[in-house]
Amino acid sequence: MFPGMKDRLIHLQSFSSSNSQMEIHENNQDPEMEAIFDEANNIRRNIQLILLDVRHLEEQNLRVRNELPNSSTVKQDTNAIAASIKSRAKDVLASLRDMDVHSNELEKKHGSNAALYRIARTQYAGLSSSFRDVMIEYNKVEMSHRETCKAHIQRQMEIVGREMTGEQIEEMLSNDHWNIFSENLVTEGKTAQSALNQIENRHTELLELEGRVKSIHEVFLDMAMLVEEQNSMIDYIQTNVQKTDANIKSMLVKLDKAKKYNRSNPFKKIFFRKR
Repeated sequence: MFPGMKDRLIHLQSFSSSNSQMEIHENNQDPEMEAIFDEANNIRRNIQLILLDVRHLEEQNLRVRNELPNSSTVKQDTNAIAASIKSRAKDVLASLRDMDVHSNELEKKHGSNAALYRIARTQYAGLSSSFRDVMIEYNKVEMSHRETCKAHIQRQMEIVGREMTGEQIEEMLSNDHWNIFSENLVTEGKTAQSALNQIENRHTELLELEGRVKSIHEVFLDMAMLVEEQNSMIDYIQTNVQKTDANIKSMLVKLDKAKKYNRSNPFKKIFFRKR
């Protein structure tokens, strides 16, 4: 597991628990407040499930590295987990958009200084930040596995008589020049044949990984827009912090961290391969 992933999971669970207590207090007073926290808790639950999926994906990638290269069952499990992450991520994005619309409706109805509106916007900002973080973790897991596969191909290529740099492997992946690099390889002997089989299997893994990442690329683009929109929203909430109750003040600690991170939109800097 990546350093900090376990802490993030604990943080999400703690954040969920504290908000549940806040929800119980507020629900007895205002149906609109209840709707806000119901909406937020559903999104938070899905984010927690994505984080668990990311952890499982990391474990599966480790199994792929350590078990037989052609273990189809492990590969199927890996692709299934990645598909689950994509599906949940789309659901979270859709729910965040709905929450944004809902909070804007509350602003029109109650005004921008109303506590109800500020709470809704704070929930939206906090959840957007958590979603961004968990998707960055997903990208790290996939890219770590990609680098491991490349390094394995590099080592096995040396065994069969072809030294390759990391840049050459990138070229092979980017331009689909696999046949060029696999020509004139030494294939005689059990060691060479085993190395060649591993090279071919790792190459297949990389192609599958590329396909997974491409399929979720749209989610990352949507996240880039979400993060940019969040910048001005965080400034607005901090300006009005004195008008917000104690629960909202404690939540702004998370927004301070988000603002520092948002100065440079991370999703616009995620590249799934070197160009």
